[in-house]
Amino acid sequence: MKINLDEIIDPMEGRVVVTRDSAGQQQARFDLQGLPRVDGMLVGKSALEALKMTEHLCGICPVAHHLAGNRALDVLSRSAPLSPAAELTRRLLHYGSLVETHSLRFLLQERDSGVVLKKISKKMLVAAGSPGHFPTTAVPGGVSSWPEVENLKMLEEELPAVLQVAQKLCELGFDAQPHASGFGEFTGAEVALIDEDGNPDVFGTRVRVARQGKTVNEFEFSRWNQQVAEENSGAAAPHPYLRGGNPRDGRYRVGPVAQLSVGTLPSELAAAAQARWLASSRNAANARAIITLHVLEKTVAVVEQLLALLEAGRLEPCPQEEQIGFQPGTATGLVDGPRGILAHTYATDAQGVISAATILTPTAQNEPWLADLLTQAISLQDAGRADALEQSIREADPCLPISSAPAGQMGLKVDNLEG
Repeated sequence: MKINLDEIIDPMEGRVVVTRDSAGQQQARFDLQGLPRVDGMLVGKSALEALKMTEHLCGICPVAHHLAGNRALDVLSRSAPLSPAAELTRRLLHYGSLVETHSLRFLLQERDSGVVLKKISKKMLVAAGSPGHFPTTAVPGGVSSWPEVENLKMLEEELPAVLQVAQKLCELGFDAQPHASGFGEFTGAEVALIDEDGNPDVFGTRVRVARQGKTVNEFEFSRWNQQVAEENSGAAAPHPYLRGGNPRDGRYRVGPVAQLSVGTLPSELAAAAQARWLASSRNAANARAIITLHVLEKTVAVVEQLLALLEAGRLEPCPQEEQIGFQPGTATGLVDGPRGILAHTYATDAQGVISAATILTPTAQNEPWLADLLTQAISLQDAGRADALEQSIREADPCLPISSAPAGQMGLKVDNLEG
């Protein structure tokens, strides 16, 4: 099943709502009411059918849904731990998706570099087994097929030059915004994935919560719904928060800024850029460039390891979907995508049918942060307000095409509902 968002909302428009709080202060928020939650639609579907629905929700982040959903189904299918080759193949797919999404922003910054990254991202996705727009790589317990050596060797040859392009984009970002980004400091927590060694990892296996550079909590995927709650459960704008206090104190954000704020990246070039970023603007635009450089550095190692495994010729058969069974239970799968953590939680019955589902998107998690940015923007005089509103959207990066619109071309509508 495919759901086209443009049948529900205009993908090139966004609505900013302005109100006043009980103290008479102006508040602004981004209206998410047009973005549908599909959680309820998944109930009663088979696990694999439900996953296909989420993958085809829209064309913006299908790989993140594909991988988060499969990570949940890995548990519910009682599969054996992923083989090293399957884990690496999924990781290559995820890295390709991150580079592809971020490349669209770089097209506006430096077109030629953006084109280079867009092209390499496509080759990464093809090498990982997903040549079309919608992914076909992962299945519960593994992957649908192994990468082809020829595609991996092509990547191996091109990656050194692409790394130089990614470094160039980081430098351009520092040159363009050497000082503060113009936004007030975010007072909530940063939430991102880490690996078993505690390093930031966009395809990690644990969750870290940090405040002002200090870790305050870490937990497993299985504890996601014990650690994160929705103030408006099931709503398009659920206002998620970290449990342990009131919703206001539990606010947090996800995405590239959070990914750079929970620990040092385990890649040489990106770690050096990260150190400069932490000492300067800490803006999302340059964070995307640094994360792109990081995953490309990691891709070099992934390709090398996959080639070694493939050339050794000792890979097990890939799981076949028709042979995959499910048992009763509940599981959560997470990935740290281009916009941040995406969480899929499924419950299945004895027949492998979805009996409950919750999907929490990065856009929903970042909505309170975006509201803060928009509130700062509307306080400006008319001359600078429109630009500041657009800058706010690009900073928090909601999962809508307007985030990639050229300067001055966002279709923002401001509705003043002040009483």
